[in-house]
Amino acid sequence: MARRILLCFLALFALLSLPSADALGAELADFDRALEAYVSLSNDVLVSSPQVITAGILVTNPSESAMPLYLLRQHGKDWEVVRLVGALPPRSKTQLNLEFEVTYQKERERTTRYALVGRGEDGRLYGTYFEVKEDWEPYESQVRNNMTDAIVSVVPILCGVIIALLILIAQTAYTSRSRGLTPGEYTMRTFVFPQIEGRPFEEKVADIIINPIMMAFELACVAVLVFVMLDNVAQSSGMEDGMKIMLLSAIGSFFIPFLYFAAAWYFEKREEGKPLRFFAAMFVWGMFAAFLSLLISSTLIGGMKGADSAPYLLLALMFVAPIVEETMKGLGVLFISGHHEYNDTLTAMLLGFTVGVGFAFVENWFYFSAKSSPFEAGIFGWLVLVAYRSFFNSLAHGCFTAAASIMIGYARSVERLKRFARLAFVPGLFVAIVLHSIFNLSAIADGYMIADTRIPFFIFNPMLIILLAAMFFLVLVVATIDEKRRKIAARHAMASAAGDKSGMA
Repeated sequence: MARRILLCFLALFALLSLPSADALGAELADFDRALEAYVSLSNDVLVSSPQVITAGILVTNPSESAMPLYLLRQHGKDWEVVRLVGALPPRSKTQLNLEFEVTYQKERERTTRYALVGRGEDGRLYGTYFEVKEDWEPYESQVRNNMTDAIVSVVPILCGVIIALLILIAQTAYTSRSRGLTPGEYTMRTFVFPQIEGRPFEEKVADIIINPIMMAFELACVAVLVFVMLDNVAQSSGMEDGMKIMLLSAIGSFFIPFLYFAAAWYFEKREEGKPLRFFAAMFVWGMFAAFLSLLISSTLIGGMKGADSAPYLLLALMFVAPIVEETMKGLGVLFISGHHEYNDTLTAMLLGFTVGVGFAFVENWFYFSAKSSPFEAGIFGWLVLVAYRSFFNSLAHGCFTAAASIMIGYARSVERLKRFARLAFVPGLFVAIVLHSIFNLSAIADGYMIADTRIPFFIFNPMLIILLAAMFFLVLVVATIDEKRRKIAARHAMASAAGDKSGMA
């Protein structure tokens, strides 16, 4: 098994190190004889990306034998072979209809140079140039109109659902307050000024993490990142379009992680009655962890880009990013694990899951606004990407951090392991990093499959996430059953103790 994995890595590195120059294209572009050809274009009103343009070509073969004809396209100073058109009959004029694809490249007007090149029987090359002028203004106008329509129709619905859920969550949290160890432990006053007198140091650290002042600081850091994102989008797309992209990507990135957060808290509230403040703090910590991770990873990976080596960049994406991201997320559950409410596997995995979905919200928002664009992918393709990443990637990040948190929660729930609870973070973090690395590898594999046009959709990545989700729900069921058994055992013990006291009386 290890040998197969090693061979896969070697093959992938070999592919990445192949020369990018098209040797055949460079050879054919060096023609020295003119080829008589007349070119006319149709379907050149660009309203989608990519779009197929049809070129009608009347070409003459001056040779006494059939001539293979190639279509070339210029990229910078290099030429690439688009395809072999076919063979021209000897000494004849032939009418050809060629279809080739053009893609939006963030330029309203763009001119691409092509060449038709034939090789005669004597080896001589005959060729001619023609240009395709791309006017993307109709396409840009259509995307702008589509974004406006989405803002007017979809955004109000999603915002309405979010507001309704916020009201329901607030009402549920207020009407079913957790009791705590002491009366009045969870009030609005103790939310800001917690009861820390006589508490151990690790619980004081946890109280700092759930304090609204700390959460406000974390949100301020995220706001700095959002400002940078807006500035970058405004520079590439203009302020008006940038604001639309930021709004749509914000709502699209937040909606599903918020649903995950609400479901995790409600399930925990129903089973154990833990306060909302812990889940809110962990969601915000996940957002803050995304800020820290982007800051650290961009610095480390940016430094590796100086080596100009694709294998090193691949290793950075597979190992540097998972290590940094899972460590930043994991610190949140490590800090809060010192609180007395963090006392079993169920609480641990749901709090860890909440950190992960908070992280995914900011990471996806950054990706949708800075790394992708409705102009490049088309509004429909971009919205599909937003829905896909928001659903699957948020679920994956939640599972990663839950894996790290579960180890601590389990150790805290077993009396003889409590003193090793902090150390349990290390194997938990290792599991999270390994899962994240496999996740990134599956995404890279999907990217190569799509680029090679063998499979036009993601397959490895969603299959892995579905498997992770199945494992998560299995552990969730087991943890819930175990917690119910512990409660029953505790009630029996209390009843027995009460009976013993009444008998003595």
